[in-house]
Amino acid sequence: MGDEIKRAVVKDETLHLVRGEDVWSVKAEQGKEPNEWKMVHFANVGTSEEFIETFSGEILELVDGSLIFGEERESVKNAITTIVVEGLMPAFEHLKKIRASVATPLPELNRRQFYEDFARSLWHAYKDLFPKATLLLGFDIGFLFKQDAQFENGLTAFLSKYPPLILDVPELLRRQRAKWQQGLASFRNDYLEHRKKEIAEFAAYYEPNTVEVLFDHAWRTMAELFPAFIEARYPQTWSIMEVPLNERDPKRSRRWRFFQCEPVERGSFMK
Repeated sequence: MGDEIKRAVVKDETLHLVRGEDVWSVKAEQGKEPNEWKMVHFANVGTSEEFIETFSGEILELVDGSLIFGEERESVKNAITTIVVEGLMPAFEHLKKIRASVATPLPELNRRQFYEDFARSLWHAYKDLFPKATLLLGFDIGFLFKQDAQFENGLTAFLSKYPPLILDVPELLRRQRAKWQQGLASFRNDYLEHRKKEIAEFAAYYEPNTVEVLFDHAWRTMAELFPAFIEARYPQTWSIMEVPLNERDPKRSRRWRFFQCEPVERGSFMK
């Protein structure tokens, strides 16, 4: 571990040390001094990847600026870290195998497996882990994964329950459902899991360009929604705004900055 440690993130009592190109983990061992605890090379992906930097850095920092304290804060941060460790990282590892397979042709069965494993991991991150984290912030987005009529009813209920946010949530959710979410859901549910449809209907999901786009859309959708939900848990005179591109520090890329605002209504949806 010669490179500088960029970040330390705790998940389920395990400390993950994030560097530029990889992640190491260490867990306390009873009866041993900290310098004797076993270091495990956890993953060959680090803050050099934008999604790692965003979730393990900026989004957790936004949580630290909120009125979420104590065990609740730890639970929220653990849930966000879980999305990365148990969802996005595995999906990205499958994506790297897909990239390598382009230059090194494989038997068709093996090639397909990379794409199918990728789809399952990415859907797990987005469909299973993401809603658990937003629920801890006070936002129930389960309707996002329902049929169209239930989705629209759920969206109406969402708008009536929650305060105005710094993001047009209905526009974002409708756009993502149309662009990629429903297609990935069908591939995972109707073919990979239940074989209700034929593989020919999902030929595009076995193409490198498709998985690149899916991964980018999925993590960026979550990265758009988290700041809006977290900001709703800020003090009445505290908010965040986007940093213009030409003002961002290339050595410490941050999309958001804090600012003092006029008093706004907060937190009634949590009661």
